Amino acid sequence: MGTDEGDVVTRAGEVPTDGTVDDLLSRLRDELPRALPTAFTTSGPSPSAGDDVYEAFLFALVLKAARVEGYTVTFDDGFGRAPAVFRLRRSPGRLTTTDTFTHAVLSLPNSRKDPLEVHTGISVVGASKVAHEADVVVLPSAVAQRSRMLGTDPPSSKTIMVVEGKFYRRNPVSLGTGREFLGLGADLQSTKTIFAATVTSMSVVHLLQGKSKLYEVGVLPGRKAEADLQGRFATELRGYRNKR
Repeated sequence: MGTDEGDVVTRAGEVPTDGTVDDLLSRLRDELPRALPTAFTTSGPSPSAGDDVYEAFLFALVLKAARVEGYTVTFDDGFGRAPAVFRLRRSPGRLTTTDTFTHAVLSLPNSRKDPLEVHTGISVVGASKVAHEADVVVLPSAVAQRSRMLGTDPPSSKTIMVVEGKFYRRNPVSLGTGREFLGLGADLQSTKTIFAATVTSMSVVHLLQGKSKLYEVGVLPGRKAEADLQGRFATELRGYRNKR
């Protein structure tokens, strides 16, 4: 998950405003049970960082897409228990059987399909055998459980979707960061690797278009890109649901 950096002035997307983080958090709460409080906050002496809340917003957008596609959404921690408080990773981590971080479980009613899990901030292993942090990752529960039991990072080839999020407040995502995403996508063997950002340089847009990569810029609550990104998530979830 990235923050601000310098770049050329020609940009695409939209710069967050002072109220954006509150809007992001509101989107997350919309997808959580009312009885499940969240550790995220935008007030008090230790407000949550904007990029952490942006990851949570992208996580919530996956859940919204899943519900539209007929999945049932529940929440577990590493112990397999329903969490008392919704907590996501704020630094890269590994799946374990003893962590207290929350992940979502996406189940298909009346189906023998393996449920899916949605995580933030875990590492996945690429073709080079190097582990990369995934801002949001969707993978089958059986794959996640095997990683927990073995104490290993899941292979990217077994994931359904990997999302790279960039919450930039002022300066747009630079061409260098766009190139890094291309390198990440080349090493990850996920079915789909998707780039989501608030604001980027136009050079990044041209780069990703030229390489036929999946991306959305201007992904903020209430903007067209939010609905477009939800649609991309829905397409991947529908593909898993319908695959024989």
